[in-house]
Amino acid sequence: FGGGARGGTQAARALVSARQAASVCSYAGRGIIPDGAPLALGPALPHAGSVPLIASADLVVVVGSELAEVDLWRADLGHDAPMIRVDIDPETLAQCGPLDLPVLGDASAFLDGMLERLPDPVAPSGWQEDEIARARATFRAEADAERPGIVPIAEALAAGLPGDTMIYSDMTQFAYVAKGVWPMTRPGHWHHPFGFGTLGYALPAAIGGAVARPGLPTLAIAGDYGFQYTLQELATAVELGLPLPILIWDNAKLGEIEASMQAAQIAPNAVTARNPDFLALARAYGAAAAQPGSVSELVDVVNGAFSAGGPTLIRVTPEIGC
Repeated sequence: FGGGARGGTQAARALVSARQAASVCSYAGRGIIPDGAPLALGPALPHAGSVPLIASADLVVVVGSELAEVDLWRADLGHDAPMIRVDIDPETLAQCGPLDLPVLGDASAFLDGMLERLPDPVAPSGWQEDEIARARATFRAEADAERPGIVPIAEALAAGLPGDTMIYSDMTQFAYVAKGVWPMTRPGHWHHPFGFGTLGYALPAAIGGAVARPGLPTLAIAGDYGFQYTLQELATAVELGLPLPILIWDNAKLGEIEASMQAAQIAPNAVTARNPDFLALARAYGAAAAQPGSVSELVDVVNGAFSAGGPTLIRVTPEIGC
C-alpha cells in the first residue's frame, strides 16, 4: 500500500484480515494497515530482507504506490509472482511487466470490489505471524545498527505522545530512522519530503499543519543543517502563537553525507557544521527553548509544548540516549 491507497483504508484493513495476507507499505502509506497488525511488515520496502518475503508470495497486489526509487532503493520490487497494479496514474501503470495486470482506477473502489468478491470461506494464506514478527525485529535491528542511538529515542516518543500527533519531518538521520520504527495506527499523519528531499521542509509545513488543525498536536522534526534553510519561519510560528514543538537533531554535522562518503571510501569533506546556539536563536525570535537531559524528559517537554502559548525549539543531541 502506498500513499494513494489512503482513501481505501477501511477496505484495505478488512481485505488483509479476511485473506490473511501479509502487507507492506511505502513510507507514504504507513498507517493504512496499523503497525502491530499480525501480518503487517510495515514500511519494510527499503530493507533487503523484504525481497525474499515478497518473492515468496503467489500474488502481489500494489495499490496506490509508484514503487519509486526512494520507496525501494533498488531496481525493482523483487516479486516472482503475478502482480496486480492499481493506480489512477497511467504513467505509473506503464511500468508494469508482462506478468503484471494494470488496473487504472480508484484505490477505494478497487479494494471495496475485491473485498466483495472474496470466496467464502477463504483458504489459509500460509503466512505465519512469527515469520513476520522475526522480519520486523530484524528490520528494527538493522535500522539501529546503521544509525545507532536513534531507535530508542523515537520509540519513546512514539509511546509517549498523543496518538493523533501530526508529524512533519525534514531530511535528517533522526527522521530516516524514526519513520521506519515509529508505529503508525492511522494513515496521513507523517509528512516527509519524499522524492526531491527538500531541505527546510519541516518547519513551514508543520506551521501549515498546525494552522489547519487547531487544538490538535503537531510536531516538527528537523536536522541542524536543514532547519537553517527556513529557520526564519520561527517568526511566523511566534506571531501565530502556535503550540508547535520543533525537535532539532543536532549532531553538528551532515551525518548522512559523511556516512555515504565513508561508505564510498572517500575522506569526509565539508560535512562538519559550525552551528549557531539554537536555543538562544529561538529565544531571540520569542520562542521557548529547551534541551532535555534525558529521553523521558524529552517526552515530557514535547507534550508540554503541545499546550504552550507559542512554539518551542527542542535541541536534541546524540548524547541524550547515552
